[in-house]
Amino acid sequence: MKKFKAFTLAEVLVTLGIIGVVSAMTVPTLMQNYQRQSYVTQLHKVYNELAQACERYKADNNYVNLKESRLFNNTAGMQEFVKTYFKVVKDCGNRYYNTNGAKCFPQKFKSLDGTHESDMSKGQCMQVATIASGAALCFDSGNIDDAASGEDTNGDGKVDDDDKVHSSNKFGEYDRNAIVMQVEVDINGPKGPNVTGRDIFSLDVRSDGMVYDAAWTDSSTIDTVHAWPMGIGKIIADGWQMTY
Repeated sequence: MKKFKAFTLAEVLVTLGIIGVVSAMTVPTLMQNYQRQSYVTQLHKVYNELAQACERYKADNNYVNLKESRLFNNTAGMQEFVKTYFKVVKDCGNRYYNTNGAKCFPQKFKSLDGTHESDMSKGQCMQVATIASGAALCFDSGNIDDAASGEDTNGDGKVDDDDKVHSSNKFGEYDRNAIVMQVEVDINGPKGPNVTGRDIFSLDVRSDGMVYDAAWTDSSTIDTVHAWPMGIGKIIADGWQMTY
């Protein structure tokens, strides 16, 4: 009779054991990378929607830039902007988390290292809404003071102290120049993990309509301690990858 070579039961069990060990070591990492990329994909979609909304808003109103608009320190103007240029599926008024009504954001979220927590039940913006993608957004005026422009902005034929532009206050060592709008976003609303830098971020809109992170520098470090929305600077700098 012919004899056929085959694996013994012991060899099969050893092979399966090795595969199991390798899977246990690699699958969690693969899942984490997949989840991070999913967060970035959702964030990038919101980023593009905001940038497009600003460009449409400028075009529809014949604004050269957003410092001419009705967005700065104008709640009614901000609300009109949001409801006109975004598909709002839930209007939460001016509250992140209203214990007696609509809840767009989670009540609490944590810092990236898990050591600090913020309670959002008292937080508010000019307009808080959930859009069709499921992302929750808080729209607010930029942290800006009027400052001398160095050019004739009021059209009186002379350059003097009456000519003003919106120029930001200092934020630590970072100069937030001409931020017209600040937006905080939770890419999946009240759903977890509710961690700043994972699903909760802050975005800034410059007077020319550019969406960016005003506080970002070339530093490779990120703030893992504060439970306040982390800017998108590092993610953009790393080619829309969440490398932390």
